[in-house]
Amino acid sequence: MACTATKYYKSKYKYVQNLKRNGKDYWTLNIPGVSKIKYETERAAAIAVDKYLLSKGKEPLNILVRKIK
Repeated sequence: MACTATKYYKSKYKYVQNLKRNGKDYWTLNIPGVSKIKYETERAAAIAVDKYLLSKGKEPLNILVRKIK
């Protein structure tokens, strides 16, 4: 089976990118130094970005909101 080249496309969320490979769509994080885990939906990838930023002590950018005490 021939493998076609991977194509990357922008997302409406920050640090999320769409990649198309062999006719399938995947969503990945576009953060240097973070492994390229593939997600089925754009929303799941955006939540993963927010969780990563929260783990680094930064504010979430896409979907999640920091809980105010």
